[in-house]
Amino acid sequence: MNNARHHASRFARHSLSLAVAAGLTFGVAANSHAELTGFYEGETLEILTPWAPGGGADTWGRYIAGTIGPFLGDDVSVQVVNRPGAGGVQGTNEFELRTASDGMTVMLQSAGQVFPFMYGSSAVRYDFRNYEPIVAMAQGGVVYANAELGIEEPHELWDVDQLIYGEVSPQAIGSMTLAAFALLDLPHDAIFGYESRGPARLALEQGETNLDFQTTSAYTANVEPLVEEGIAVPLFSLGIIDTDGELVRDPAFPDMPTVAEVYEERHGEAPSGVAWDAYRAVLSAGSIKMLWAKSDAPEDSINDLRYAFEQARQDEDFIADSEEANGPYEWLVGDDAYTAMSATLEISDEALDYLRATFKERYDADL
Repeated sequence: MNNARHHASRFARHSLSLAVAAGLTFGVAANSHAELTGFYEGETLEILTPWAPGGGADTWGRYIAGTIGPFLGDDVSVQVVNRPGAGGVQGTNEFELRTASDGMTVMLQSAGQVFPFMYGSSAVRYDFRNYEPIVAMAQGGVVYANAELGIEEPHELWDVDQLIYGEVSPQAIGSMTLAAFALLDLPHDAIFGYESRGPARLALEQGETNLDFQTTSAYTANVEPLVEEGIAVPLFSLGIIDTDGELVRDPAFPDMPTVAEVYEERHGEAPSGVAWDAYRAVLSAGSIKMLWAKSDAPEDSINDLRYAFEQARQDEDFIADSEEANGPYEWLVGDDAYTAMSATLEISDEALDYLRATFKERYDADL
């Protein structure tokens, strides 16, 4: 049995036993745990974060560290431990190879270590499918254009003589937008080598490019003022993956169409096939942050971690603080978290081959 099927089978048995015991069906209810065991009381839980302090994933981890302790029991301390290197791969390898399975350390996942895993990098020593999902959050972003193009709607993109998009590289988080363009068969030129998405945004403002993507927090802080000034025009969101593994409108941009809606407007039918499977895999890889525990950690530790987030996401103060810090995004616990990542974790060889061939043809990039 391969790792994906092993994980799915093991997790399904776990969820089924909970559902039968509680007389409930699958979904959020299937994640419910009866009580807190007190595994972490008087202890310190570490969140291994495989990046330097200050980035988006680190900030999310520090939000968790600063808020989840009271939901884990009395006198519980939670702290972030940074292990930067190789874009997240080094610290994640450390979690796999050197971290004890005593339940006292969980690992934070973001795009940096997921894409190398998905693309089969030889540097990767970990397999997310062998871990236990604790909690996840899908955060989206927006594709927008320079207003000088004179367009207002997504379908007008195909009328532009030359679209120029700026990106860090064809790998990592940049894959999301490039896979969206491939799905839409959108003609464009790409300029690679920007240090981060911030300089890519500045390139659009300065006229070096005319098409850009920014994640929710960066778009809200830096691009919405440009929209108000008439410098930028929002076009569509990448969408987010919901608890059923489906692409839905981004709750931060509920009035903005998704990639799938743009495709349907242009082609008269919903997207499907290998390009659609590949896009969903790349989107979940790039947009979902997650906490994982080792699969052989004590059962009580995994129970209490999931229980704590189940309680937190029902707490009005926690939710209000979370919306201010993270946007209006849902906390996905246990099997809901795994489902949101399943398009990536269970990507087919056909979809991977499509991505490799497409990125090689369009950008001369090897994945």
